[in-house]
Amino acid sequence: MTQTTEQLLQKRDKQYAEAWRKTGMMSHSLTAEIAHLHFAFPEGWYNWVIILNKLVRILGDPKHLDSWRDIAGYATLVVEYLEKEEHEIRG
Repeated sequence: MTQTTEQLLQKRDKQYAEAWRKTGMMSHSLTAEIAHLHFAFPEGWYNWVIILNKLVRILGDPKHLDSWRDIAGYATLVVEYLEKEEHEIRG
């Protein structure tokens, strides 16, 4: 059976305790602190926001393994990017 969008949203809100709203509120309250990151390192900023969202989701469901895997994956993307950039600078 295919879920409707409404059913999926209700399931996710129940599972993650409205993480989408809480992440928005948290990132808004941190705007001044993270603004420099957005311009200095946009790739890192995007991943930072996604990791923040995954952390907030974990507050709603701390044993949801995929959220932990997602955090590891997004952090790995940043590490690999920075390692490649460092390698290119050093030649």
